[in-house]
Amino acid sequence: MTSTDVVDRWLATWRHLRDLPAEQMDGWPLVRVGSVTRETELICTDPGVEEFERLQRRVAGDPRAMLTVVGTDLAGYRARPPIERVRVDRDDETLMSTTLRPLPRATLPDGLTERWTVEGPRVTYAVESGERIVASGTTGVCGRDMTLDSVETIPSHRRRGLGRLVMARLTDRATVLGATTGVLAASADGRALYEDLGWTVEAELLSLMGTAES
Repeated sequence: MTSTDVVDRWLATWRHLRDLPAEQMDGWPLVRVGSVTRETELICTDPGVEEFERLQRRVAGDPRAMLTVVGTDLAGYRARPPIERVRVDRDDETLMSTTLRPLPRATLPDGLTERWTVEGPRVTYAVESGERIVASGTTGVCGRDMTLDSVETIPSHRRRGLGRLVMARLTDRATVLGATTGVLAASADGRALYEDLGWTVEAELLSLMGTAES
């Protein structure tokens, strides 16, 4: 079974970081994301494949509605095709956690500059080449947990250690803000970096979207 504690912590930090309201739908949190990719996201933890199929009806036909299931083994969910007017959106993300510790001090490469931006609970660190952002990431702290959002390096500047630099800077800042642990949803690309820095996979995520067409 998936630990509801780590899922609850992830939801709390993610919602705090983006200032997202939420309500309950069928006993599960429905987050009002309001982003370019989706308007709502209904999140359920190991509901069972039959309940998951029923919950798909909540997003069927709505291309702005997402349904995400979190679990330690989602093979049973993946084996059953989505219902009509629902499609798989992402099936390679993982929920990860860590106990925060100082990371090896990373040096900013020559010719690059760094900039911090604070907007409410969001703290963003950016590496710039001239006026162009080449690597960046955002952190936020909720209680003792920190989360990370949009840690990215542009293709032309990858393999220069900028991802590790961003992670080190954001981890240091989160620690100063009182965080002792971290939890996040990682993309397939980000997972390798996080694991190399001591993060542990707690669960898998499978997300489906409604679609206007059958």
